[in-house]
Amino acid sequence: MKAIGNKVLIYRLGSLGDTVMALPCFHKVKESFPDADLTLLTNRPVATKAAPLETVLGKDYFFNRVMNYPVGTRNPFVFADLIWKIRSLKIDTVVSLMSARSQLAIKRDRFFFKTAGISQFIGFADENSGTSPDSSREPEWEAVRLARQVNTLGVVPLDDNHYWDLRLTAVELQLAQQALSTISSRTPIIAVSIGTKNQANDWEPHNWTKLFNQLQASLPGWRLVLIGAAEEAERSAKLLEAWGGNGLNLCGKLTPRVSAAVLKRASVFVGHDSGPMHLAACVGTPCVGIFSARNLPGRWFPRGSRNQIIYHRTECAGCGLEVCVEQQKKCILSITVSEVQEAILKTISIRKQTGFLA
Repeated sequence: MKAIGNKVLIYRLGSLGDTVMALPCFHKVKESFPDADLTLLTNRPVATKAAPLETVLGKDYFFNRVMNYPVGTRNPFVFADLIWKIRSLKIDTVVSLMSARSQLAIKRDRFFFKTAGISQFIGFADENSGTSPDSSREPEWEAVRLARQVNTLGVVPLDDNHYWDLRLTAVELQLAQQALSTISSRTPIIAVSIGTKNQANDWEPHNWTKLFNQLQASLPGWRLVLIGAAEEAERSAKLLEAWGGNGLNLCGKLTPRVSAAVLKRASVFVGHDSGPMHLAACVGTPCVGIFSARNLPGRWFPRGSRNQIIYHRTECAGCGLEVCVEQQKKCILSITVSEVQEAILKTISIRKQTGFLA
């Protein structure tokens, strides 16, 4: 569907995982407004580990420019300046790809953008609560919720690989090839990211070390490739030692998009509920996801049907805590090394059965 709008603002805050979940909707906006001037209104993540949204999408296709949204400020002069900037671009349409919000927050956003001179609103319905619209009231997968949010633009086919295409460039693919140059193209790779923004999502180093100490005997000849932020390089180096040193520690050395190209080469990805997990799923690599129960199951699971999700639902599930002290992370720390090892070997076995691996 081609929509009416020559100057379009896309409103989406978040970082890596949030961006991947919204990727099909970014494609839908581009498809719906093929000739429009597109401005992305987004934030600079507070956490140093979090990648800004525009570094995930790239700069050559999904938008023409980026405008910074000042998260956390209450300074009216800052917002007045943002309104002036939006008005100066003569934007006529705003598409909200925001996470689930209260009705009050949605009404506040509409008022803000009306003040900025925008007349057409897409994705601002009041029912974007993050729960399924049917009677079960279970959490919706975030990609489904976002697709429903912008359904006035038409159906977003979430099972179509085109809508998950990051449009990696030839340069980015070449940089990934260079990063993996010491590994033969015939050598199978396990990609791993042990990073997470939240303490509650951390399976902790002793579990990771034990896992790869045990797993290496089952997978002779496999190479371990670790990706993540620079802050995770030291922990990742110790994990590589547990694997016998047969691999690469690329933490802090790659952009998110080059990381995606590296992950595309892997046979399986293993990691926490995190941005790299969503990036791996986005490029079609099966994931073994180690989840805490801080969110209810389903909403933030990775794309694809070939993933092995390990999630223990406790009575405190859905707490939303970033730091868990009182319950001592009993949800994620009840996940055993044996469970994760079994899930990895099962994923590899399925890939062999389907002819992906020799």
